Amino acid sequence: MDNSNYYKAFVAQTTEEILHAVFKKEEEILIAVSLTNGAYIEGTILDITTDSNQNKSVCLISRNEEISFFNIYSIALLTIKQPKKMVVELSKGKISRPLSSTDQNITVLQLKIWLRNEKHLLGDHIQNFNIDHLTLSKLNNRLNVQDFFTALVTAIDLLTADALGKEAWSGVETIVLQETETLQLQLQTGVLTISAAIHKALPENLSKILEEKLLQLL
Repeated sequence: MDNSNYYKAFVAQTTEEILHAVFKKEEEILIAVSLTNGAYIEGTILDITTDSNQNKSVCLISRNEEISFFNIYSIALLTIKQPKKMVVELSKGKISRPLSSTDQNITVLQLKIWLRNEKHLLGDHIQNFNIDHLTLSKLNNRLNVQDFFTALVTAIDLLTADALGKEAWSGVETIVLQETETLQLQLQTGVLTISAAIHKALPENLSKILEEKLLQLL
C-alpha cells in the first residue's frame, strides 16, 4: 500500500475502542486527549481500569512524566499522534500488517520454495501445502501466508503433544489454503482445506484458534 494513502483504509470507531487498542500495543503510542472541561493532555497510556460501578478510568503519562487521571466518558476528542504505528488497528485489519513490514520482501517463487522447505514441520506425512487458490500479487498476502503457516505449525505442535492427537493428525496428507472472509476448516479423504482471510490482519491468537478448530474437526 502507498504509505501516503494508508489513511483511506481507516474506519470510524468509538473512543473506548481506540483507547483499548492503543493500550494493548506493545510499543508506546503517543495520543492527545481533549476533555469536556477544556483540559488538553498528551502522553502515553499507563493503565485503563473499570471499577465496580463500570466507570472506566485512564492513567496517562506525559513526556514530562506528569501523570494524569480521567474518565473515558469525559473525553471530548481523542487524537492518535502516531497513526502509522496503528494502521492495523485503525483500519480494523483492512491493512493487514504495520507499515514497517514493507521493508520485508518475498516473491511468490521464494514463498513457494520456503513453504516446500518448511513443510516437514507439519509432519513427514504431509505431502503438499497448496496455496494455488490464493491471490499472491500483493506483498502483504505473501507475508501473511508465511505468518499463517508459522501459526499452523504451532497449532500442530500443540495438537500432537499426546498420542491421540498424533493419531488424529496422521490422517491428513494434504493441506489446501484458500481465501475467504471467515476462518473455516474442512477435512475430506486426507485433504484438509483451510479457508482464511489472508488479505486481512491475522488474529493475534491464530495458533490457538487453529488448534481448537482442529480438535473439533479431527
